[in-house]
Amino acid sequence: MGASRELWPDENSLFDVLYDKFMFWSILVGVFTFTWMFIAILRFRDGIEPAGKEELKVGTFPTERHNLKLELAWFAGPTLLIIWVTYIAFGSMNIIWGAIPDPDETFTVEVNGVQWEWEYRYRDGLTWEDPSSTFDVSWGDDLRIMADGNYTANVIQGTNSWSLELIDGTITNDSLFNDVTNSSVTITDADGNTIHTWAHIPEGQLMTKHFFIPCDENVMFNIHSDKYGDKNGVYQGVQHAFWLQEWGNKEDAVPGLDTGTWLYVQPNEAGTFPVRCAEYCGEYHSVMTGTVKVVAREGTSCDDIDFGVVFDNKMKEA
Repeated sequence: MGASRELWPDENSLFDVLYDKFMFWSILVGVFTFTWMFIAILRFRDGIEPAGKEELKVGTFPTERHNLKLELAWFAGPTLLIIWVTYIAFGSMNIIWGAIPDPDETFTVEVNGVQWEWEYRYRDGLTWEDPSSTFDVSWGDDLRIMADGNYTANVIQGTNSWSLELIDGTITNDSLFNDVTNSSVTITDADGNTIHTWAHIPEGQLMTKHFFIPCDENVMFNIHSDKYGDKNGVYQGVQHAFWLQEWGNKEDAVPGLDTGTWLYVQPNEAGTFPVRCAEYCGEYHSVMTGTVKVVAREGTSCDDIDFGVVFDNKMKEA
């Protein structure tokens, strides 16, 4: 996948697996129901006398046609089917909302919905880099950039920025890394196109509209409505809904709820995906959008995990 998609979740996501199960049983029930309906329409239509059967009379129950086994089957079949689809639905809900990971073992982002924008405050720091065998950026006591070719490195540290020419493909700069400052290095080609990115997002960093989360980790969202607004005892924000379409997840942002609501995902693939508000929140609700970019932590890459199998097994265990 890797690219931005607007409306359909990952084919290995939890809710896509659940969708397949519901679709299978829906088609099976639909085929049976409509087949029997058409048979009944043709057999018992006006002017056709059922062979060997007494004519049906309005208001009279045909007791001679009573079949206890058929009635029990008609009752037991739909009942068992409803119990089964309810069971697998509760299994998926338990995975998303019931079995919340330990906050100490998750990457946590506080989400705040305001009219009309999403704000993201990082409770954990994140250092990430585009996986590449051609480029490598490391920033510790000094800044080291290795590149195969001649490029330009655009460096930002807080409010300071500068450019470095990678004439020989490798450069060392004595810029001291500060882990409490938002920092980034973007490598561009001769046409100014960005071809590699390294970035550090410190704990406590605030972002709006667009934000970043790591892949292959439990990412926890603590969701609020206008948490940092002017609370004058009257206005407490409005209802929003944080909607991550790619993973089929949505959670309400409830005004006045101090603890907020919780939602977590575990993305397994890099890419940029849409974020929307799924609860009508006022005049500009339609533009309350943004993106989430799934990235690999520095020194790692996003593994290709078959989450469809993982979720399917979890639903069976739930």
